[in-house]
Amino acid sequence: MDETQTSVVEALCADGIAFRPQVIDAADCGDLLRAVDASRSHPSEQYRLLTAPGQPGVESDLFRWRDVPEIRDLVTHPTLLALAGAYLATDDPVILEDQWFWSSSGAVADSPWHQDEPYHPLDRPFLTVWIPLTPVPAGCGLRGVKGSQDGPIYRTVEFSQTDPTLSGSQHALPPVPDVDAEPDTFTVLAPVAGPGDAVVLDSRTLHSAGGHCTWDFVRLSIRYASPDTRRRNRPWSTAGFWDEFDWTEGDLLPAEAFPRASRLLGVGSAA
Repeated sequence: MDETQTSVVEALCADGIAFRPQVIDAADCGDLLRAVDASRSHPSEQYRLLTAPGQPGVESDLFRWRDVPEIRDLVTHPTLLALAGAYLATDDPVILEDQWFWSSSGAVADSPWHQDEPYHPLDRPFLTVWIPLTPVPAGCGLRGVKGSQDGPIYRTVEFSQTDPTLSGSQHALPPVPDVDAEPDTFTVLAPVAGPGDAVVLDSRTLHSAGGHCTWDFVRLSIRYASPDTRRRNRPWSTAGFWDEFDWTEGDLLPAEAFPRASRLLGVGSAA
């Protein structure tokens, strides 16, 4: 692992959020931007319009590595796999999710304060990598609460104003605090990222993004997990797509849906 990767992992361990410049170059950003745009015309079952009908749209879709070659290449990018492997202590991380967001010009791309951890019925933390493909409009970048990966887990919140994304009843967790109203309580870190840069988060880190988009704003989130990750049932609402898989408490992640990186790369016979 090079010095840059080492410093990113150290920042993640200390703060729960870190910045990794220029993971991909301008040509890759352009290829991915065109691929995401094309995928909007044939959405998956996980596609959601996150804003109310009639407003400038914020769109999202999941698991497009399965049918979009450019996204498949991104989730197996050597730099990202090395970073995920270093943080998760594995030489073969699991591809947990990819998710793109497309905010049209004029949209309010509001992602309220939340953690990724409670949306997933998993028994250990994972890593989220956020990469803008276009310049980030003022105020729309990713922000994280320093050290919150070592604090409590908070209640999930629904993002979609159309089809719901959560499944199950909501209880057992405290509500997310009003971070913006308590500047003396929370230290907020806001890395300045441009196209091709990455902001990386521990899944327990309290974070948000949002603001008024003065141009089309497109970004990708990729999540990686340890191969030892198992199902841990939650007594609260989690992401609805988990209901699609036939697995029970204590089972490893279903390999067909959540492959190890080596499988996508065609290396060896890892599940």
